[in-house]
Amino acid sequence: MLGSVSFNVSSMKPSRRASIGMEKRERTRSHLIESAYRVFARKETDAVTIDDIIAEAGVARGTFYNYFQTREDVLRAVAASLSDVMNQKIWAQYAAISDPAERMAIGLRQFLHQAMRDATWGWVIVRIGLVAAPLSETIERGLLSDLEAGIRLERFRVDSVQACVDLVLGTSLMAMRTILEGPTEPNYPEQITKLILKSLGVVDVEAEAIAFKALEPFPEELL
Repeated sequence: MLGSVSFNVSSMKPSRRASIGMEKRERTRSHLIESAYRVFARKETDAVTIDDIIAEAGVARGTFYNYFQTREDVLRAVAASLSDVMNQKIWAQYAAISDPAERMAIGLRQFLHQAMRDATWGWVIVRIGLVAAPLSETIERGLLSDLEAGIRLERFRVDSVQACVDLVLGTSLMAMRTILEGPTEPNYPEQITKLILKSLGVVDVEAEAIAFKALEPFPEELL
């Protein structure tokens, strides 16, 4: 008899019920972020409304407000999601590299080349980045870590760490916009990276060698 084997949530252990609830909540949040991504890919950031995101996600207004209070909240969540996924790939790629200049170069080049590969991704990053820089805490932490290590090891010669953060993030964001508006040379990411390294005090010859070093592609399943 079906009744004798029916699934009864109330009979589950509290810890299991909590786990299922958390999983469902995370799925809904991810769905809202993915829906917002599609909207931001189609429209300028300033033109996007909460109603646009709700309609795209097909959820009730109350559901949206269970996760985000403002349009800017979901905008930051989209930016963090996109950039953090990229960061995970980049970290895996340069985990064994100790030179902060080379680490920074890999990160810059991979972000810019990703914009070349996926214009939709690139436009969302640019549109959000112009109003929500830095895109995520992980980007800022990673950049600060490499900058501080570079200063400590005398790889970088700078007067202000914050000025360097603004230089790197601002230049790379505008370079990404240039790539998307195109056309640019295939090695434009390398040209930008070389200029940034030189601005941080790396000598010309070494900056070029680092910026134009063979770049390991991401595994196909990660693209």
